[in-house]
Amino acid sequence: MNTVVRETPLKPRPRKPLQRKRWLIAFTVLILTFVIAVFGISYYVTNSLIHPERKPIALTPEAVKLKYQDIAFKSREGGLMLNGWLMKADKPAHKWIILSHGYRGTRLIWPTIDAGKPGLNLYKMLHSHGYNVVAFDFRNSGTSDGDTTTVGYYEQQDLLGAIDDVMRRDPKAQIALMGWSQGAATSLIAASKDPSVKMVVADSPFSNLRDYLETNLPHWSHLPQFPFTPVILDFWVPILSGLDTNKVSPINAVKNFNGPILLVHSRADDAIPVSNSKAIYNKYKNNKDIKLMTYPKASHTESFLLFPKRYEKMLIGFFHKNGF
Repeated sequence: MNTVVRETPLKPRPRKPLQRKRWLIAFTVLILTFVIAVFGISYYVTNSLIHPERKPIALTPEAVKLKYQDIAFKSREGGLMLNGWLMKADKPAHKWIILSHGYRGTRLIWPTIDAGKPGLNLYKMLHSHGYNVVAFDFRNSGTSDGDTTTVGYYEQQDLLGAIDDVMRRDPKAQIALMGWSQGAATSLIAASKDPSVKMVVADSPFSNLRDYLETNLPHWSHLPQFPFTPVILDFWVPILSGLDTNKVSPINAVKNFNGPILLVHSRADDAIPVSNSKAIYNKYKNNKDIKLMTYPKASHTESFLLFPKRYEKMLIGFFHKNGF
């Protein structure tokens, strides 16, 4: 009798470990792709932000019948050559106002509005009150040297170079600094480092660059706050520009400046909120000669454009009140 032996069929191996492995690989690839994309996009945007396209100098003060001379001087550190204009007072005077433009700007202050004439009108207004007026291009702006913009970190050396140039021209000079946005913040910082500066007018400054960008960088980057802002600020900005955002702090610099300060800001500013000027004012209002003037409706740095007569009265009143 033959015995039939039946083979027991082999049970298939469970596929779960293999499936888990595939899912893990797919997830890892997805994460890596996401990280690479975030860093790549952040690199491109950071590079664009620190190397903004230059705007041309389309007009000269002759457009408003104002006599001027071309000037060139070196940044206090680094040796970059900076270009600008000097509009001397009709009568010999030792009162000088150095103007500092904003991010992506030029010595014309508002170069994209009516081909720069509002800036020229500002020069003419200041000149008509007997002031020597200096306007120049920060590094990587207008016709000045340099290829990187650092929103005050290195620009303070440019403004200090402008102060040096004025003092060479007039050792008895009394200097007032006036700036907008980046130029306002830079003016507050530079004033704390040079005793030649007697007073500052800061229109639309940020209080601390790091704090400001952590909240408001999307306004400039046009990217979501997370995850792009930390990657830009903590990784690409230091590598590509050498900028330490923590060290650009007007609110801290003011403690080392004892002259009068006039802060100007629009309550409708959505680029640098008025809370920045309020923070500086509130910190020093009890122990510094500091004033805050706010305007309605105006866009970022444009209070003079919307309220020219009111702005002039405010500005000249501030200067005269402080013997300037």
